[in-house]
Amino acid sequence: MARPRWVRTVIALSGILFLAALVALSPGAKMSGYADGLTGTPSYLPLAMKSIPTPTPMGGGRIAFESNRTGPHQFEIYTMNADGSDVRQVTNLRAYSRDASWSPDYTRIVFDSGSYEEEFDREIYVMNADGSGIRRLTDNGVKDYDPSWSPDGTRIAFASRSSGNWDIWLMNTSGSGLVNLTSRFRPDLDPCWSPDGTKIAFSSEYPGNDYHIWVMNADGSGKTQLTFGSSVDDVDPSWSTDGTRIAFETGRDGNGEIYVMNADGSGTRNLTRNPAPEDNPSWMLGAERIVFNSYRDGNTEIYIMNSDGTGVTRLTWAPLAVDADACARPGCP
Repeated sequence: MARPRWVRTVIALSGILFLAALVALSPGAKMSGYADGLTGTPSYLPLAMKSIPTPTPMGGGRIAFESNRTGPHQFEIYTMNADGSDVRQVTNLRAYSRDASWSPDYTRIVFDSGSYEEEFDREIYVMNADGSGIRRLTDNGVKDYDPSWSPDGTRIAFASRSSGNWDIWLMNTSGSGLVNLTSRFRPDLDPCWSPDGTKIAFSSEYPGNDYHIWVMNADGSGKTQLTFGSSVDDVDPSWSTDGTRIAFETGRDGNGEIYVMNADGSGTRNLTRNPAPEDNPSWMLGAERIVFNSYRDGNTEIYIMNSDGTGVTRLTWAPLAVDADACARPGCP
C-alpha cells in the first residue's frame, strides 16, 4: 500500500506511543485477557474501559484489518463484525502481516506478510477466514504488496517489485498465470477492483513525483488518470458497491483526508475535514458506509461513516496498538 509521508509519520509515532504506554503501566495494572490463538478474542482494553458502548450495527459483512496488538513490530490479521464486535486474531505468524482482502464469498483472505524491515522479502499468502490453511502464492524474493481479490473470485491483483519497479500484477488464485499490467517505470500501487470486475483503480506516481488515482481495464489497457495536481498524494482508491464513485485518501489539504469522487474523476469532495490524519477508505459491501483509519483520538484506530461523511463511529479500541487497513468488502486492497 502506498505510504505518503504523513502516514509513515503516524505509524512511527504510534509505535513510539505503544512502547511508552507499556513502560508507563504499573506492574499491578489489571488488563483484560488476551488470547493469542488463531480464533481468540484479543483486547488491550483496561478493565476500567469495558463500559465503552458497542457501536450500533451498520450492516455489511465482516471487516478484516491489521493490528500490532501483539507487539510494535509484529502485525497480524484480525477480523470483526461491522459494528466492531467479535474481534478475532486469525494469524499468528509473528511477522509483518498486512493488507488483507476478502474472497467474494468471505470464506478466504489474501494478505501479504514478511519482515518488519521493508527492504526484505514480502510475499502474498491466502488462508481460510478462520486463519487455517495458510498457503504462499508468490515466492520471488522481492516485495509483493496490496493483494486485491477479483469480484468473480478467479484472480488476484497486487503490487510487486519483481520487474525492478513497483507495478500492478495479476495472477490466478493458485499463484499461476502472472501478468504485469502496468510496466511504466514509475511506482504503481493499491489495486482495487470495480464491483463488476472489468476495471482496476490504482495509485501511481506516473508521470511526475506525486501520487494520483488512475483506472484501467482488467487486462491493463485503457489507463486513464482521474486525479491531478501537485503535492497531493492521492492513494488507496476504493470503489462504491454500485461502481459509480471512488473513495480515496489524499494529502491535498496538508494532512490525510478521505475524499470521494465520481468514477470518471469528477465531483471530488472531502468527507472527513479533520486535522488528524485519516487514510485507507474501504467501501462496505451492500451499504452506503465507508470504513477508514483515523488518528483523531490520539491513536490509529478504525472508524466507519456514512458515504456523505456523516455518522462517524469508532469501531476499534486498542489504545496501545495500531489498528489499520480495514477491508470491508472483496476487491479492496
